[in-house]
Amino acid sequence: MVLLREDVAVPAARIEQELRTRYPGLNATTPEDDKNIARVKLRDGELFVAPMPAPIPWSDLEGPCATSLLWKNAADEVKPHCAHLIVSVLTELSEVERQIVLTKVTVAVLAACDAAIGVYWGSASLLVPKDFFLEYAEEILPLGPPLDVWVDFRVGWQTDTTSAGFTQGMESLGHMELEARDWPEEPSELRDRFRELARYLVENGPVIKDGDTIGQDAAEKVRAVYAPSTFGQNTRVMQLHYLSPPAKPWWKIW
Repeated sequence: MVLLREDVAVPAARIEQELRTRYPGLNATTPEDDKNIARVKLRDGELFVAPMPAPIPWSDLEGPCATSLLWKNAADEVKPHCAHLIVSVLTELSEVERQIVLTKVTVAVLAACDAAIGVYWGSASLLVPKDFFLEYAEEILPLGPPLDVWVDFRVGWQTDTTSAGFTQGMESLGHMELEARDWPEEPSELRDRFRELARYLVENGPVIKDGDTIGQDAAEKVRAVYAPSTFGQNTRVMQLHYLSPPAKPWWKIW
C-alpha cells in the first residue's frame, strides 16, 4: 500500500512511463482503466493500482510506526495521511520473483505519484518512507533480494545478557518465519544472523530441515527446530536454538 498525503487520481500513464524507463524488461503497457483501477500489462503478469480515498486504519499502523527502524518520526508523518493506493501484481511467478516484480512496480508508483509519502508492506507490517524505498530498491535489486523492505527483523533484549526476536515476512517468500530466544548476543547481532539466514534461504530454497545444525563450521552449533511460534504467530516457525558459543555466521548445513 502506498500512503498519500492527499487523495489523487492514479497516474496510470506516468506509472507506465516509469516502468518503461526504469525496468524495460517488464514490457509494461497500459490497457484502458477498469472502473478507476489502473491496469498495466507486464511481460509476466498484470499490475493493478486501486485508489482508496481513505487512510489505512490507524489500528493497523500504530504498532509498525512504534517499531519502525527505517522511518524516523513515523507516527508524526504517517498519521496525517488521508488516502492510499493498493498495489498488487497478478502473476504465476514464484513467491520471490513476484516480490521482485511487486517491488519494481511499487518503485514506479512512488516515482509517478507526487502525493506519495511512503509504503506499508503488509506481509511484513513494515513502514518505509518514500525516499528510502526508492533509493534502497534501486541500489539493492541489481544485487539480490531487498530483504529489509520485505521482512521485519524484530529483535530486542530478553534479559540483561540475552536477546530474542522473530521475523515477519518470510512466509510471503515461501519460507517459515524465524524465531530465537535466550540468544547470547546483542539484538543487533541477532538481527544480522536473521538477515543472513533469511538471505541464504531465499537464495537457496527451503534446504534447512527440522533438526539440522547450522553454523560457520562444525564447531559452531545452532539447531533449527520446526515448532509452534512462541511469539504468537499462527503458523509453525523455524526456531534457532543456541548450542555452542556463536561466531559470525556463514550459513551451512552440517
